[in-house]
Amino acid sequence: MGFFDAPQLALAQGLSVFYGELIEVGFTSGTAYYWDGFGDLAAYGHTYLGQANVVARSEIPFGVDDEAGQLTLTMSGVDEAIVAKVRASEAEFYGRPIAIWGQFFDEALALSGARFHLFSGTMDVPTYGGVGPGSRSIVVPCEGEWADRNGAAFEFFTNGSQQARYPGDLGLEYVYRYTPGAKRLWPEFV
Repeated sequence: MGFFDAPQLALAQGLSVFYGELIEVGFTSGTAYYWDGFGDLAAYGHTYLGQANVVARSEIPFGVDDEAGQLTLTMSGVDEAIVAKVRASEAEFYGRPIAIWGQFFDEALALSGARFHLFSGTMDVPTYGGVGPGSRSIVVPCEGEWADRNGAAFEFFTNGSQQARYPGDLGLEYVYRYTPGAKRLWPEFV
């Protein structure tokens, strides 16, 4: 099996294998790290916060029939202060990146092998819900990488984008002069 590395193959040959997900949420105020287990997990240079009921997600869309599906991230059990903070500043979420990684663990819940990528996308406008005073949730729809297929693939057709990709290349230095509506002077050849 080419998908699994050596530690994962060893686990698969008789020991119990545990699976978890690492979620990286790029809030405006800074990146937050969560995982779907209990307690804190130190991995990959970060501390992932975990309480199995804090973060849940819907199925990951795989773009069947060229469809740009949507994933839903749910944070349940949040208190009133967090809901108020999110409502006050939806810019914390909207258009911000999210990544989900899969990770295998051994029987002692130590990392086994490298994490593997499951989903990357951007978060949309969150919605809020609650049942009574003690059960609140925040639901954040997330668009996958395929949602902006018609956007610029790498950058824009500008000198700034060209310089970022190929420093010193002056091929697009004057492209702004040839945009629709720009007045151009016909050159005079002597």
